[in-house]
Amino acid sequence: MAEYFTARGLPVPRELERNILTDWRRLGAIAAVLLVLFVGLRITSIDTSRANPEYAGSVLVQLLQWDFTIMSPQNEFETFWETAGGQMIVTIFLGIIATAFSIVVALPLSFLGARNIMTGNPITAAIYAVARVVFTIVRSIDVLIVVILAVIIFGLGNAAGVFGLAFHNIGVLGKLYSEAIEGIDPGPGEAITATGANRFQVIWTAVLPQIVNPFISFTIYRLDANVRLAPIIGLVGGGGIGVLLFHTMNLLNYRQAGLIIFMIILTVAVMDFISAQIRRRLI
Repeated sequence: MAEYFTARGLPVPRELERNILTDWRRLGAIAAVLLVLFVGLRITSIDTSRANPEYAGSVLVQLLQWDFTIMSPQNEFETFWETAGGQMIVTIFLGIIATAFSIVVALPLSFLGARNIMTGNPITAAIYAVARVVFTIVRSIDVLIVVILAVIIFGLGNAAGVFGLAFHNIGVLGKLYSEAIEGIDPGPGEAITATGANRFQVIWTAVLPQIVNPFISFTIYRLDANVRLAPIIGLVGGGGIGVLLFHTMNLLNYRQAGLIIFMIILTVAVMDFISAQIRRRLI
């Protein structure tokens, strides 16, 4: 194979060498991507002929002309918790409670799903494999599907939303926690094991101190994600402000819907800022 050199006589890095094989691979990859996109456009058959820009513009204007009447009770029988402000608070705590429930289950399971903790004999290896499969299955089921099933069990309302979010997050947090455990420095654990400590003592003294910050960071991240997901699950009856949002949208009351959307955006932005500050201090 020919060698390529720069003006100073130094060999050209392999990444910069141009030959027919490299060029054909790149061209083949580009052609494959373009072919997939072309086939996708043909299959999906995207039709924009029924678009109505004028109506969409009028709706957008209404979304920006907020109706603040939903911020106060509409009659003597309605309480603060049934207003948009009250439902927004409910939505935040819906995400918090769902995160707490998922932590209770995911935390102990994460140790069972960590390879460096569960190695040593066939039984623990089998438990590790089962835990990993559980994380994969639970995580792969979309949260909306879980909430729909929870609605069948618990009925419409906050219970379905909480347990639906919690179930999905068991898989997500379990995977994140277990990978954090697998990424710890094995040195302290080996040193403590050499003193004759049992497995529980090793985990308590050598593993836990190394995973506290990653666990807090992952938990805050999922809490932030749950608060963002909480309004969406209202579409299928999961409770919170999402129910009110889709109710106003169905009634074509876009002024009230616009205010609710702004409240959701503001809440998510504040939660994202707070979580970012906390995670920054944990690094």
